[in-house]
Amino acid sequence: MIELMIVCAILAIVMASVVRGVDLTVQRSQAEQIKVDLTQEGREFVDEFERDLHQAGYPNCRTVAAPGLGATPNCPADNTNPTEAMNSNVAAGLVYVSNTKLIFEGAIDGSGTVYSVQYRLVDSAGNFPPATTCPCTIQRSEMAKVNGTMPLLQPVTWSQELQNVVNSGVPGGTTAYGNGLAIAGNTAWGATNSSFYAAISSFKDYPVFQAYDQSGNIVALPLDITTPNGTAALTCAAASTSCVKSVRLTINLLANATTGADLQTKVRPVTTMVGNARLVNN
Repeated sequence: MIELMIVCAILAIVMASVVRGVDLTVQRSQAEQIKVDLTQEGREFVDEFERDLHQAGYPNCRTVAAPGLGATPNCPADNTNPTEAMNSNVAAGLVYVSNTKLIFEGAIDGSGTVYSVQYRLVDSAGNFPPATTCPCTIQRSEMAKVNGTMPLLQPVTWSQELQNVVNSGVPGGTTAYGNGLAIAGNTAWGATNSSFYAAISSFKDYPVFQAYDQSGNIVALPLDITTPNGTAALTCAAASTSCVKSVRLTINLLANATTGADLQTKVRPVTTMVGNARLVNN
């Protein structure tokens, strides 16, 4: 009897170790799969962003003359040249750039049709500019350019989005990152986001959009083509000393609160995706 009890005890210890090992393996496998899913979701969105922006500014005012202007194009296509800017055959290129919003025009599908494309970050309540908490959402709109309408007034339809974005920083200066929204919410087990993610400022303080000039220096934002400085920087005017030549998209994605939490650590994994699109038509 004593020997049987000892054998049973040993078997129980061995089985407990095996079950524990299997449980840990399942937890780690699920955690890694969550990260893979986050990476794939973010990568698809970043790839689309880069493809879109590579076509910004084509066909431009140097190749398409607006009606009534004769054979010589009138550049740039901005508020000083509204006939060109409102022509649906002319892509104004970059129209507006801030750390949370991007507007540009271009023939993004290769058909020659000019589209107005917009990206913006909204907070957890759907507000723009984002003002409450994250996880936030990046929305995307793609609409054929309407003739006779200025670039900043083109119609918008938010038809795509990327959810669970937690970086929303708006720099106080050119390189001083910060001011990101608090990351609210909790996991299915009640662990709050703020108890872990608030301590890691890089999750929330880095801006979604950042612009760089021809020398790789950060360009102060926001900029739009309704102002002289904005026109010079966004259209690469000859007098511009800090012309926007590339735009970077940075997204920190937080896993789903219910299905994405790590079973071992009880926190939601974060993955970072970065896309950098150089403006080839600017």
